[in-house]
Amino acid sequence: MTSIELSTSVGDAAIRKGLRLRDDLSVPGWTFWELRTLNRHRVVGLLHEYRTFADVRDLEAEVRAAITRNFKRAWWRGLAYGVVAEVEPLAWKPDDLEPLIDIYENRKGVFQWLVLAAPDGRSAIGAHTWESVFLSPVYRDVLAALTARGYQVATAVKGKGGLWKFLTGVSELQGVTFPEFRDPP
Repeated sequence: MTSIELSTSVGDAAIRKGLRLRDDLSVPGWTFWELRTLNRHRVVGLLHEYRTFADVRDLEAEVRAAITRNFKRAWWRGLAYGVVAEVEPLAWKPDDLEPLIDIYENRKGVFQWLVLAAPDGRSAIGAHTWESVFLSPVYRDVLAALTARGYQVATAVKGKGGLWKFLTGVSELQGVTFPEFRDPP
């Protein structure tokens, strides 16, 4: 998959969820799609400039800096985002990406998923939060497009935190079923 094909795949997946291309932003190496409503602010980013990252924390710093510089979270409307990064051949495993993914709302925005695609190595890895969220179809569509192009794709799911595990247990003891507390199939 070329850079143009990757950009098209990410863009098509984002547009299907109602996000629009932010062609008014001029951020070197980045393309963004955004959906902002009264109560929802969602962003999909594509980092399409090759760069060698020292480790996953270096990658995280790059992603979070680009998002916080260009998108603001409001107290009434949380910010959530997913990112696809075009990188050099991968030395990381999906589990290495898991610590970057957020499972709770925070002041900086929720990093819901990440896909690293290495065109030279025809491989991709991804990590996603345990919960199915608004941007989850974009994540799945990007991985499906990569798989269709012959990429070897591997993924990881960031599990529930202690609070969610406790609430799931309590809900099951009480006989109450909240779908958001259920583990995905």
